[in-house]
Amino acid sequence: MEATIPPADVVPSQKESHVPFPGVRVTCNGNQLVAQYVEARITEGGVFYPITPSTEGGELYQAAYAEGKLDVWGNSKIAIETEGEHAAQGGATALAVTGKRTVNFTSGQGIVYAMEQYYHAPGKCSTMVLEIGARALTKHALNVHCGHDDVYAALDTGWSILFAKDAQQAADQAVILRKVCELALNPGMNVQDGMLTTHSERAYLAPEAELLRHFLGAPNDIIDCPTPAQKELFGPTRRRLPEMMDLKHPILLGPVQNQEHHMNGVVARRNNFNEPILGFLADAYREFGELTGRRYGFVTEYKCEDAETVFVSLGCAAENIEEACDWLRDQRNAKVGSIHINVIRPFPEAAVIEALRGKKNVIVIERTDEGMAGDNPLSRDIRVALGKANEAAKFGGDLPALTPEETPRLFRGSYGLGSRDFRPEHTLGAYEFATGMTKRTDGKSAADGETYFVLGVDHPYAVISKTTPSLLPSGAIAVRFHSIGGWGMITTGKNLGSIIGDLGNFISEQDPKYDGDGALIQKLHIMANPKYGSEKKGSPTNYYLVVAPERVRVNCELNHVDVVLCCDPKAFTHTNPLAGINKGGCLVWESSDDPETAWKRIPQKYRQFVRDNHIRVFLLPGFAIAKEATERPDLQLRMQGNAFLGAFFAVSPFLQEYGISRDQFEELVRKQYVKKFGRFGDAVVESNMKVMIEAFNRLVEIQYGKDEDEDRSSMRLDPVLPVDAHPILPTAGVFAPSLKAISHNPDQPAKAPVFTLDKFDGEYRHGLGYHQPAGALASVGVMAAGTGATQSKYVARRETPMYIAENCTQCMECITACPDTALPNTAQDVSTVLKTAVMNYVSAADDRKKLLAAIPEIDAGAREKMVAAVAAKESLPFKDIVREQVAGLNHGISQQAKDELNAIMDLLPIAYGNVPAIFRSIEKKSPGEGGVFMIQVSDLCKGCGECVEQCGDHDALRMVPDTEELNYQLTSAQIFGRLLPDTPQKYLGLYDDDAPQDSRPAALRNHLMVRRNYEALVSGDGACAGCGEKSILRAIASVTEAYMRPLYHSKANRLYDKAGRLKLDGVQRLATLKASDAEAYQRLKRSFAHIVMGLGGEDDADTEKRIADHGPISDEELIDGLCAVMNQDAFNHFKLQATDGRLDNGMSVMAMGASTGCNTVYGSTPPSNPHPYPWMNSLFQDGSTISWLLAESLLLNHARRSVAPERLADVLLGDSAAEFSSIDDWDLTHLTETLMTDQEIRELPKVWIVGGDGALGDIGFQNLSKVMLQNRPNVKAIMLDTQVYSNTGGQNSDSSTMLGGYDMNQFGRASQGKLTEKKSVAEALTAGHGSPFVAQVSIANAAKLYKALLDGLEYRGTAFFQAYTTCQPEHGVGDNMSAHQAKLSRDSRGMPEFIYDPQQGETSQECLDVKGNPTINRDWWQAAYSNKEKYNYTVAHWALTEARFRKHLKAISEEDTADMMHLDDILVCITQNDVVKRRIFDPKHRAFVPDFGVFIKAEVNGKLKHYAVSRQMVLFAVERRKAWRMLQSKAGQENLDYQAQRTLLAKVDQGEFSVEDLRAKTRELYEAELATK
Repeated sequence: MEATIPPADVVPSQKESHVPFPGVRVTCNGNQLVAQYVEARITEGGVFYPITPSTEGGELYQAAYAEGKLDVWGNSKIAIETEGEHAAQGGATALAVTGKRTVNFTSGQGIVYAMEQYYHAPGKCSTMVLEIGARALTKHALNVHCGHDDVYAALDTGWSILFAKDAQQAADQAVILRKVCELALNPGMNVQDGMLTTHSERAYLAPEAELLRHFLGAPNDIIDCPTPAQKELFGPTRRRLPEMMDLKHPILLGPVQNQEHHMNGVVARRNNFNEPILGFLADAYREFGELTGRRYGFVTEYKCEDAETVFVSLGCAAENIEEACDWLRDQRNAKVGSIHINVIRPFPEAAVIEALRGKKNVIVIERTDEGMAGDNPLSRDIRVALGKANEAAKFGGDLPALTPEETPRLFRGSYGLGSRDFRPEHTLGAYEFATGMTKRTDGKSAADGETYFVLGVDHPYAVISKTTPSLLPSGAIAVRFHSIGGWGMITTGKNLGSIIGDLGNFISEQDPKYDGDGALIQKLHIMANPKYGSEKKGSPTNYYLVVAPERVRVNCELNHVDVVLCCDPKAFTHTNPLAGINKGGCLVWESSDDPETAWKRIPQKYRQFVRDNHIRVFLLPGFAIAKEATERPDLQLRMQGNAFLGAFFAVSPFLQEYGISRDQFEELVRKQYVKKFGRFGDAVVESNMKVMIEAFNRLVEIQYGKDEDEDRSSMRLDPVLPVDAHPILPTAGVFAPSLKAISHNPDQPAKAPVFTLDKFDGEYRHGLGYHQPAGALASVGVMAAGTGATQSKYVARRETPMYIAENCTQCMECITACPDTALPNTAQDVSTVLKTAVMNYVSAADDRKKLLAAIPEIDAGAREKMVAAVAAKESLPFKDIVREQVAGLNHGISQQAKDELNAIMDLLPIAYGNVPAIFRSIEKKSPGEGGVFMIQVSDLCKGCGECVEQCGDHDALRMVPDTEELNYQLTSAQIFGRLLPDTPQKYLGLYDDDAPQDSRPAALRNHLMVRRNYEALVSGDGACAGCGEKSILRAIASVTEAYMRPLYHSKANRLYDKAGRLKLDGVQRLATLKASDAEAYQRLKRSFAHIVMGLGGEDDADTEKRIADHGPISDEELIDGLCAVMNQDAFNHFKLQATDGRLDNGMSVMAMGASTGCNTVYGSTPPSNPHPYPWMNSLFQDGSTISWLLAESLLLNHARRSVAPERLADVLLGDSAAEFSSIDDWDLTHLTETLMTDQEIRELPKVWIVGGDGALGDIGFQNLSKVMLQNRPNVKAIMLDTQVYSNTGGQNSDSSTMLGGYDMNQFGRASQGKLTEKKSVAEALTAGHGSPFVAQVSIANAAKLYKALLDGLEYRGTAFFQAYTTCQPEHGVGDNMSAHQAKLSRDSRGMPEFIYDPQQGETSQECLDVKGNPTINRDWWQAAYSNKEKYNYTVAHWALTEARFRKHLKAISEEDTADMMHLDDILVCITQNDVVKRRIFDPKHRAFVPDFGVFIKAEVNGKLKHYAVSRQMVLFAVERRKAWRMLQSKAGQENLDYQAQRTLLAKVDQGEFSVEDLRAKTRELYEAELATK
């Protein structure tokens, strides 16, 4: 039986009088309101796993735990981040059945991954609540934005499910649902829309603590059992939260049941537990409304009393629809209303029937599309309810009856999947379709019987209105930001929203008005939403904010705005920031140009719009202002946003309209900054204030110029182009009609459209934007290979590295560290450079001929000058040498030709003076052979500055402002570089391009001078600038290419040779075999038919029959067929153009299976695919398994299509034909890797498993462990170890350090981090996992990294690499510091390097090599300050360089150290066993560690400083020292420090020295022991 339907909702802002708990106003987003203001205050445990967009919920909960916050009953809490959503839900259920209030936060794939956990929770009387940010499920592609299919997937799990239309309702229903779950003894899901609500900033009402206590009661309260079933189970009363798992009352929870029991339990839940829930909900809604004035029911009706047409929806779309209903009523006199379903499980059929009674049309819109079902889920439920109501009219029953005349027509639509923009014109279009005013795109209408439609995409079933109102309240000020990811726009938008919220309180208090409860009536309302994709830093982003005197109900991208704050100086190169600005609106644009130039930066096609609409355009040098405020480049980008925050108040009428003075404004902003940044010190607050205030002073309004003024909006100058058309390897920034990608030659096999670049570009890179067709390609989730190669990153750069050739030493450090394939480089003969310049840049054919003839003369003269300059150590630019030689030519060459040659040479940075391996050494040994070296800075560059950092004092690379002139120079040089041949072997030194594995390790970096290797990962993706992961991904791609491509080509030549020989005399060889051994001849023919012709069967008899049915196979057919297969295989290995537009040098050498994480998000977001090889994304945990299966497939193909046919040819070409036996035939038709030769295995394509520390070390470790044990020869794995879950915003992994510093391992009074030791996956795999090759490496030692990768590729078994990868935003370091921080991590023992090669023996001492780490026989690296004083470089010194660890170090004076222990000394007193036994907390024990009572001395910016360190820092040092000692011992490396410490502590523990003696004379006693070792 359903309970009485409670009254319909009132709008939450409408307050009733005399309510005891009206709420406390806060400005925040939906995640914060639910997690911080509700769940963290009422629960005793949070068990969760990060997944966008619910991650923030767990972060906020963990922060409350770290800070020691209690619930409103004074109970402490636990916060557990598990290894996956599946484990999180299992753990949450377990915690709940022990009688603890429990919460979990999840979304999207997390729901379906944990699905099996949901089903068993109700039957265990779990009372937990699952907080959901509804997110689209991964189908043909991954999407992290809003959809309802994740929640729909859980409809039959037996949980109660409530849906909120805004965050206020989500927070209120979190409380309501909690009460109901505890009454019903059934778990619940509380849903708000992901991103659209979870991340929407508004002013809300948080519950008072007393409300929570009054409404919910304490967990251990004894209550009356509310149902007969509960009374049967528990007696008349029970604990509010039953302790089902209780040591005092043990039971077995969760048995196995057979036929006689299982169904009984399933059907018994219906009447005993499910049916009472709606009654509990009705009572709880009513009670909550009486207490707060915020009333909810099973459904919320809006203007439905007289409505003929009503919308039905779930989530935040309801508010958009309500606003549209108001507009339709006002503008068209339409009778239209809106219904929001608040309770979806149990489905409130009676309430829905009554709400729809008598309506003509019902429009149900859903954020899903179940194309295989008869209808979408909500529509199905409504249709069933209406059908049962019709039955009730005929046959009676408990449900309300509906006659056919009272039954509405049902229209159903899909909208908003993946947070697809849901606009007013979509709502209006749905209404127009349902009322017969418009048709779908395919021409079908309601009159044709069609009731299904789609909103927001280009689709045959789409409907949309031609009317496009904004629906914003009167007097609203709408703001749109344009920025670049990583530039702080989201933070700026949040700050602006918070400041306006504070100003709103201030305004309301100036002329206060109160409601009936005495609560202050707010006069200002805010709605704010970000818009960004899955790309990382460097991609365009938007932020929308509306401030209005009334509640803002529209939640969509704003196309009607008053102010545009454009932090992106290059915005017009990729978007139109003027779009949708209202008449008289303002554009504030980041620019250091003068007003006249800035006018020319506005595209000509938009200037008339500016003039006609009286748009005011302001210039703001935000970057310059931020640069003056701080020296940190990363902060300069983020603080720029504060300037635009100030600019908003300067150009908008806000302050004036609300009567706020400048002083009042600044005082309120300062308070906000203190709240946001105060923990970093007053200086940070003041610098942010300075930036904001400067915006008022430095805004400049531009005056309109002429529409026909020069258009400089591209912010580029045309480069110097070759005189004729040229096919080149495509790359970013090189766009000209004469420069075409390498064409698809006629000899190349045709591709299906889905694999082609043209098909992909025609939809994804065709300027369609939101109007991409919802067609076949969109449905399959594919991207063409290597599309990132041409994806310019010009817009992401503020500064660009400039190459100073005269200072270059060709050390290759910059090139190895660059994450973005942005430094293509080559070494060439002087004559090759000159010939390329003449052939391509001299326009007159006669002049070209004369100049080509003169090249030997120019070359000889130039070399003479170059040799002399090197000898004199003179910096003489190559271009000047060439200019002088060209000027002296007397061959009838025109001056124009000389000028053309000089013009291109002037733009080429060419090194020779300091690159001895390229010029001096070779020239000395072989005169006339010395070459020159070149680096071209590509438009793929994101401006991270990593190359400049690596170059260091060489000063061959400098960061300079990105200008049109610089871009002109770089692009011209880049085009020239594309015209050059590849680097000849003679300039590769000791690197052998044909056999990289045989090269000297120090020379391996030269493999990046070979173009095919350097561009094995093409980049152009959405990774953060300077991303440490990318450098490692580039390494595995380039080394695999370098290793495999020569093997491919060698194999192809071998196959071509064998096929050629067979073609000559193969028939004769067969005849000879037939004559000498007819049986062997028949076996060979049978094998050919089976393997090559595909005539094999399930057994011998079946095979014989199939061959016989085919008919005789002549000797000529056999030889032709075998030759054709081998020639095709050779072609595939040598000449195939695998990737459109790129080199035709053979098929891909590898595939990659990537686990969800940063690498998949930035590496697979359309339209930029950096991977020119097969790449597949898995979900988080199973990347290892999918890669393993990919490898098995490749192995099968290799055996059947390549190895077996060649072996058949070998039988004929060798001397073994007469010995060909049935055993050989069996082997060929059952060929596996166990029967392959080492060479055949080397030639086997490789598959890389790619994942982070979560995907391979935590949630996916079980998958990885399984795969490593298989020891497959072509499976290699790389763990990109950032020591944090970077993709979800910075949460703990088991690879995280003990210091924490992440969003789920924060620093607070209750917890400074974790007491568990760091997990080393690499070390774990060296034991108990068979015989994999294992290496722990990083970009800090590129030579060792490359050698390890080659050795792993060579190894006939699985290989695993754990690579430290800097994550700038999560580690808190500059974009340019990736390689540097990797070095510090290694040198401090934070993550030592090692190689474990099982081929070296069967003891760990033989297999494990720790060479490459500094001072390998001691605990710590023996470093030295600039004054030569030696010291131990510990993890504390490394931590000093990264902001993530900042709370663990405090600057102190030298005098402050008098009462402290030096870190070196206290480490002598502690072992890891002391930490395990928690002796470090015992003040009487020798191992006691005083918090911030220990110090280090460090050199910072050339000055020696002292720092106090936290207790956790000391423990971290102990843990890392122990891990290093274990490695040393396994490698057979003796450690004298350990021996000395062990002896000394034994004496202390035996009473030979007192603890006081040890602490007073630590260094003296320790050195004495050390001297005896």
